[in-house]
Order: sequence, then C-alpha cells, then structure tokens
Amino acid sequence: MYVRVSRSVAIRSALLTSAFLVLTYFSPLRSLFAHDEPPPGSGGSYTPDTCVQGHNVCGDFEPLTPMHGAEGVHAGLIWKDRAAMPKMLYWARFTDYKGIDVADPAVIQAKINAGALTDKKNVNDFNAAIRGGDFPGGAANSFKALVYGGFNIIQGLSQSVPTRILGELQHDRAQIFDISHPDAFKNADKFDTVSLDDSDFALNAAAFKDAGEAAGLHYNLYCSGHASLSDGRLVIVGGHDMNSNNGLFKVNIFDPQTETWAPRAQPCTQANWRRDPFGAKLFASNPSAKFYPGCNPLDIKSTQPADRSDMKYARWYPTAIALPGDLVLVLGGTDQDATIGPSPVPFPNLGQSDAAFRASKHHITVPEIYDPHTDRTIALENARRIFPIYPQAEVVQTGPDPNDWKVCAVGAPARPLATNDPFLKGEPFATFDGPYTGGTFCLDVRGAMKDPNRDVPGQNHWTHVADIADAEDYCCPTASLTELGSNGKTLSHKVVIFSSKIGANGNLPSKAVQMIDYANPVPLYEQQGDLIQTGSFYKAIALPDGKVLVTSGKDGTRPLQNYEERNVLPVQLFDPSTGTVTKLAKTTVSRGLHGNALLLPDATVMIMGDDRINLVPPGDRAYPPGDPDQGVANGQIFRPPYLFSGPDQEAVRPVILDAPDEISYRGHFDVRVDGLASRIKSVSIIRTDFDTHSLESGEKYVKLSFRVKGKDGDGKGHDGDGKGHDRDGKGRDGDGKGKDGGGVLRIDSPDLPAQALQGHYMLFVLDEAGVPSVAKHVRLKLDNEGRRLR
Repeated sequence: MYVRVSRSVAIRSALLTSAFLVLTYFSPLRSLFAHDEPPPGSGGSYTPDTCVQGHNVCGDFEPLTPMHGAEGVHAGLIWKDRAAMPKMLYWARFTDYKGIDVADPAVIQAKINAGALTDKKNVNDFNAAIRGGDFPGGAANSFKALVYGGFNIIQGLSQSVPTRILGELQHDRAQIFDISHPDAFKNADKFDTVSLDDSDFALNAAAFKDAGEAAGLHYNLYCSGHASLSDGRLVIVGGHDMNSNNGLFKVNIFDPQTETWAPRAQPCTQANWRRDPFGAKLFASNPSAKFYPGCNPLDIKSTQPADRSDMKYARWYPTAIALPGDLVLVLGGTDQDATIGPSPVPFPNLGQSDAAFRASKHHITVPEIYDPHTDRTIALENARRIFPIYPQAEVVQTGPDPNDWKVCAVGAPARPLATNDPFLKGEPFATFDGPYTGGTFCLDVRGAMKDPNRDVPGQNHWTHVADIADAEDYCCPTASLTELGSNGKTLSHKVVIFSSKIGANGNLPSKAVQMIDYANPVPLYEQQGDLIQTGSFYKAIALPDGKVLVTSGKDGTRPLQNYEERNVLPVQLFDPSTGTVTKLAKTTVSRGLHGNALLLPDATVMIMGDDRINLVPPGDRAYPPGDPDQGVANGQIFRPPYLFSGPDQEAVRPVILDAPDEISYRGHFDVRVDGLASRIKSVSIIRTDFDTHSLESGEKYVKLSFRVKGKDGDGKGHDGDGKGHDRDGKGRDGDGKGKDGGGVLRIDSPDLPAQALQGHYMLFVLDEAGVPSVAKHVRLKLDNEGRRLR
C-alpha cells in the first residue's frame, strides 16, 4: 500500500530547501507498488487494467482529490508575479452564486433520510432540491423565478449543484485551489467517487477559496471563452445568461495578483437576491410575485446592465484566442432571444420545454477584438464567418516579421454564405447549425483591422488552408507543438486533432488522429495512428517531452451496453514523431464533455471535472447500478511513465537550480542545472491557459534550442539542425561554472510572438532518459517590436 505523503508538503519543502532543489518534490518516503484501489464490485462490467508492465510503461494514478464548491468544467493555472508555484482557478455553472442559492440542503437531507442513496431504483432524487419547482412563490421556486427568468432550470449542469456533501453548498461556484497548500492533496486512499464522504472533503478544505461573488464577480461564466494576457490576467468573454444558448455581452477580467474580478456593473437580479435572499420578504408581501419589483429577468438591463467593455454581440460557447500584442480575438458562439420568455408557461412547468426560446438560437458570425489597454472591443464586420460552437483556433507565423501572422480555425463550412442565404437570419446572425466540415481557414487579423471598410458587412480576410476528411465541430481537442531552431527558424509547428465526427449526419465519433504542420510550405492534414477507442470529448495535454496525453472521452451515440464501451477509461499517449498511440494505465472514474485536465509544474496531469451527476454511471466499478445522487466533484493525479525508471521505481529527476523569472524575444537566457549540463537533452516551455469542453487553444508546447555553456558539454547544439552555434555566429562562451556550482545551459528564446505567445510558461529540462525536471515559472514578456493593432 502507498504511504500517501502530501504532494504539496513535498513542493513547499523543496522550495524552502533551495531555489529549486526539487528532487524531494515527490517524497522518497512513498512506496511504489501496484495500485492499491479495492477490487471492483459485483454486477458491473469494469475489467482489470490490461497495462500491467509497470509504472515506467503504464504510468500511475493517485487516489481521488475532493474538489470543493464546483466541478472543474472551466480550469487553468493562475500565476502571481515571480511566484514559484501557481494556483488553480476553476468554475462551473452559476459562478456568481453559491450552491445554496440554487439548491436547498434541507430537501437533500430529507431525500437522503428517505433512502435516496440506498434505494437503487430511484435516481436523481436531488433534483427536487433545485429552487425551480412548479409553482411561483416561496423558496422552492425562488431561483428559477427571480434569477432564471422562469426558464426551465432542472436540466444540464444545473442538476449537478445539489450534492450529498451538504457543506459544499455554502461555497461559491467558482474556486481557487492552492496546489502548494500543505493540505491540497491530502486523501484517504480512495479511488471511487461513491466512496468519498464528508471526512474526505474535510481533509483538503483549507486549500480552497471562494472566487465568485466573494471576489467581486457578477456574472455566470459557464460556457465562456477565455484567454490569458502577458501579465497573467485572465480575459473571459461571453457566458451564460439564464438558460443555455443565451449569451453574455460581457468581458470579465480576473487578476491573479489580487485574486479579484475587475469591476463590472451588477445586475439587479443579483443585487436584489443579496438584499432579500430567496425572495423571502418579496413573497411574504406578494406570494404570486414572479420577479423583484422593477427587475424582470427577461429585460436585458436587469441581467446585463451596460459596461463600456461589452462586446457588440452576446455569446455563449465562444472561443477566445490570445494574439501577439496582448489582444484577444473572439470567434463564434451562439445567442437566443430571451425576450420570448419561457414556454409553454413558466408556472407550472410540467413538460416545460422553452421551445420558442430555443428556436431563436443563432450563431454569431462576426469576430471581435478585445483590447485590454482600452478595455474596449472592436467588431470585425468585414470578416464574418460561421463556425461551430467553441471552434479550435491557432495563431500561426506566416513570415519573418513579428507582424506576419494569422489565426487559423478549423470546423467552418466549406463555403462562405451568400447574403441571401436562407441560413442567414438578417446578418450578422446565422441559423445554420451543421453539419460542419473539417475546413480550416486562416484570418488575417491585422488586415481586417486596418481595412477602411472594417464596419461594412462582408466575408473577407479569410484564406482556405486545408481540409480534414471528417467534421471537427464541438468534439475534438487539439495539441499545439512547436520546435524552434537556433537561428530563430520554426522547424515545425504541428497541431494535432484527436477524434472527429463521421456518419451521414456527422454525429458519430471516430478514433481518428490527424496532424498538420503549419511550418510546411503547403500545410496538409495527415492521418496518424488511431486512438485505442472511439470517443468524443477527449482531453489532450502536451507533455514536457513533446508527446501528448489523451484522457477521458465517451461514446454515447451507439446503443452500447458495456460500461467500458461507453466510457474511455485508459489514458493514451500520442507520439508525434512516430504517429503512434500507446495505451497506458486505466482510471476508475469516467469523465466526458465537462471533464478537464491540466499539466501541473511537477509534470503530472490533474484530471478533473464532468457533471457531478455523471460521475457514478451505470456500470461503475464500485456501484454498478449507478446513481447521479452518489456523484461528488473530484479530481485525480496521473503520473506519466517518464517519472519512473522501473516498474516500481521513481526516476531521479534533473533539477533546475536557477533560471530567470522573465525572458524576452530574440535573445538567449541561461539556466543552471544540478550536475553536468551535458546530461540535459531537451528544453521546453509550455504556455499555461484555461481549458473547457475539450477546447485547449491557449496552451502551447515549444521546444527550444540550446547548448551547454562552458567546458561541460560537447560543443553541439540541440535544435534539430545539428549545429552548435548561437545567433551571433559564435560557439561556446563562459567557463561553464555556475556561481554556486552546477552546469549551465544557454537557451535560445523564441524570435517571433506567433512562435510562442507572450504570457506565463512552465520551463522544463529533460535528461537523456527523457525524465523531466519540475518546472520553473518564467514569463515571456510582451514583444515591444511587434506593433500593436489600432
């Protein structure tokens, strides 16, 4: 059995011992044996793990980590200036409220007392706790009536708010997780969601902090787009206004330095709710009231009072992409007309479908640019194009100048829409909703911005690049992998897309892996080896060695009976150098669309999220009947094979002793490592950003060229071209000795912003065995030579 020593205790002790003496990051006190999770229960279809060759081949899963307040549907790392370790910000639906605002703990307790967790025939008993009942008046209906506009609320991720861990309802639905807190990863050796209880959540509660309304947030950021700026601030565009597909005009900003949200106008719905929780006073005086006086949620001024930073178009499920120059491009998204109201009638809601409201759904075709320097947005009316929700996009260098770049997005229809196209609903809206194609088009953002006819509707400044054989809409994660040479040249810029949609209606998932290299003169998608299992909504995480970890995924489109056919449990490893996929260890918790995964500074991967109601499905290994009410939010650490030197032995890791806090374009920087620098065979930086719904556009792996500085090395560079020269034409320099010992690497910075966008990165060095160090936090500063768009 493992001796479970807190990961965060080891992190903190390492940082206190020296600047980055991180060999103790994983405690040497841990025993490394096979998984110690209990055997599966009877009656399910869970089968034993078939990857049994050892941790150095299969990797290893740690026990479950309770996640407080919300599911990690949206998640990313946030960095304070010069901080050694990040924190994690994550959220799910209702970020501007607490769980208790949406769900009544007394009802949950009553359901538990009545056998909700023991009666295997009844499921979703906790839905009764959602404050969206059939009749107006009183707390049972209060949130639906006063905040949600009377729309159907017992659907989607709203059902995940009620939880059997009743204390969690007191927390904001947005949370900060301090991963270096001594209690952060404390656990009781449990591998099954159904086994987690209040005592488990008490173990690490001190590592979590409310980050929604408590931090000044006034809006529901569920299904928003997000992009990180060079200073670490997080830009969040759009989101969720009342019911699904109803978008936000809002641009919200989170500041990691203060751990607060930028001031935005407060909706009267939220302000009234705080003054009169659950409408207690309102209903006492008027039992039939449907909203607070003067605050009808169906009036846009009630839920979205104007801010100067607002977008021109409201969006739900948009993509936000950080651009060179610290701007943010917004693509796609949908909206609906909330003025139509709920239907057939909001009270009572038996059979309520809100059909007319849903029929008003339309796609936003106009890109917008957010400028954080002015806190304003600019609509590119001249560059309209339809994309599916959450289009995958990538900034691509197209020439030698810092301003030679475009944004390439996948999933657009093969043809532009004519002005009189029946799918266009009075431009700029489009009712077209698929099927989509694998068409990839690149937008000349600078050209569109400088166009004197920027405000004239058009479908200009897009160039077709390539096509994928199958559709790639709202299904399929990507990984961005770039390798740079010592001369500043991009040796390769590969984007890998995992899975696709096939079939006559483009709605069946596939096993396909396809890769395009934008550094080629004529970029084309090339088929790679298949994934091990058909599935949608995989998560793809670029690792420090340039391989890609693929996790989670579901196939719910076919009438499959077997639990493991419906849920992809094994982790997979894609090697872009060979195009092959390898099966790794198998998790005990299935996750799908609303799952998430992040690379952490210790080179492990945290897998988390998905709807609480989906975490104990039928066939679950510990509770085969399955029951949504048994689900609780949690995450799980996966340790990839590169962290092990044998079946049961942890690898000795290279150590970064010293590295700069900031690096700049078109230069080099030195990194001091423990021991001989010639042991280091690879250096990479990985940009951190925010992920959701398999959208991972902001995270980027960049392999850097380097050489050993001084007498330690062999004089050869490591950049793929076999040359050992610096950019000034000179070879090795210096005496090779660090001021406090250790070897020194001279590493070439990226030349151009589109090779590696400004922002916060994790710097890794890897030894000859491919073992990564713990990351050093570095910030790639904004490129002053790149001219800002005006």
